[in-house]
Amino acid sequence: MCKCSFVLAACLTVACLAAATSAQEYVDDPGVPDDAALSARSAEPSMIFDTSGIVVNPGEPLNLDCGLNGEIRYCIWMHGDDIYQVQDVYSNVYGGLREPENKENNQCGIVVDSVNIEQHGEWKCTVFVPGNSLSKSKNVVVTIQPTRPIIEIDTSPLEVDTTEDNTIVCSVAAARPAVGMKWYLGNEDITKMSEKVETLTDDQGTYKSVSTLTRRFDPKDDEKTLMCSITHKTLPTGANTSVPVRVMFKPIEKDTTTFYQIQLGSNYEVKFNFSSNPKPDDVMWKFGDNLENPEGSLVIPEARGRYRTYLEELGNNMYTAKLLIEEFTLDDSNKMYSLLVQNVIGETEYQIRLSVHEPPIDGVSETSNHAKIPPTELSVSEFETESNNLSGGAIAGIIIVVVVVVVAIGAAGYARYRQMFCFAPIGSPDPEAKDIREEHSDTESARGHAATHPVTLKDKLGQFTKVFKKPKTDQDVKIDDVEKRSLTLDEIKKETSNKEHNPEEKEVVYAELDLSKGEAEKKADVKTDEKTEYAQIVGTITDNREDEKKE
Repeated sequence: MCKCSFVLAACLTVACLAAATSAQEYVDDPGVPDDAALSARSAEPSMIFDTSGIVVNPGEPLNLDCGLNGEIRYCIWMHGDDIYQVQDVYSNVYGGLREPENKENNQCGIVVDSVNIEQHGEWKCTVFVPGNSLSKSKNVVVTIQPTRPIIEIDTSPLEVDTTEDNTIVCSVAAARPAVGMKWYLGNEDITKMSEKVETLTDDQGTYKSVSTLTRRFDPKDDEKTLMCSITHKTLPTGANTSVPVRVMFKPIEKDTTTFYQIQLGSNYEVKFNFSSNPKPDDVMWKFGDNLENPEGSLVIPEARGRYRTYLEELGNNMYTAKLLIEEFTLDDSNKMYSLLVQNVIGETEYQIRLSVHEPPIDGVSETSNHAKIPPTELSVSEFETESNNLSGGAIAGIIIVVVVVVVAIGAAGYARYRQMFCFAPIGSPDPEAKDIREEHSDTESARGHAATHPVTLKDKLGQFTKVFKKPKTDQDVKIDDVEKRSLTLDEIKKETSNKEHNPEEKEVVYAELDLSKGEAEKKADVKTDEKTEYAQIVGTITDNREDEKKE
């Protein structure tokens, strides 16, 4: 009984362990993914589609690309209420639609051969996959060429006033998409002074564009061209419209103007230039010690006493007001003068001075530049360029000084190289002792030391002339040597004859040469025949005092 019970207990234990082990085999660890599950997830399809919009002109081809990563059942394209099955497109069921040439990652793509404005709008690609469908869409803009731009003005040319801001409008009635707009005044881009507004005119993406320019024009803008320019995909070179501008301004102000070098007693004519648009209505000269209560006034044209007035039109809104003063006096130069000019825009009063003095050269006075006779209008305004700090004469002087310094340095360097002037040696050998010949015989001549004398100005000038002397040819050098030798022989003969006539001056000097022993043996080895040579040296010893007296 005990044995059976023990065996039964062991069997039950083994059975329990086996059951527990088999149960663990079917327990799935939630933290460890199953390979089959991963494979199933990675197989989920995804679309290859660019949702960016497309802008295309009518008549151009339209490429609609659509692809899928995964298994495809079939796909369709939808535009509004129209549905296009891709397989039917590839089978040429729909006219104007065809299969794309490149279908890599573009299994559901189609091509519209020639797009028209009815095909403008949203296009959606839907791909059916096992158990599901995927869709994406893009916006296609089929352009509409813009209407011509128009500058909205009442008259041409455009008349503007410098005293106020002027507003000009340029508009384009319709375009798809909206146009780009710019403003130009002459060659200057003034778009930053404008504001653009785009208005959608329908549900098909057609826009009206209006650009408003706000600008205060200057007198220098007169006779320029104002242009409104547009850009659009349908216009390779753009389009524009333009209008000439006429700027209306009062007489332009100037600083005080002074006329110089007026000769007393002459008939002097003042010529004053000014600019005005439109033409001035009233021009009047005033003069006197106080312009608030002038001594006199002259309306152009007018003649009174010693005064005559005229007005000359130069063109381009320029005028010259003339005042002729007969027999100009010193009192006339002490008076104050003014010119009052008025047109429909406004008036300007110019201050003028007349002077018999020379123009200022220091630039401190009211005029920085001046005129010579005949006198000319002189003035300084904010539009004039500032004068240079250095005059032309000062610059020329600086250049001359620099050139002189360079030449001096070059001359000094050359003189040093040629040992000229102060760079020359302190003493030079006596010309009479210049031709000292080297003695090659055993018998040597006995001579006194070469006389030296200080370098004189004549020697220095002679060396300086050598610099500019033309070099001699070899033939000329040979001729000079022959002449020198002939002159030397003549001098020797002459000196000999003089000594014969004056025997007291003749002196004979004997020199005994004591050669060293080694030198005697050396010469004995060389020459077998012993000969003794005697040298008779004839010289004239003169008193140095006579030379000093001669000098």
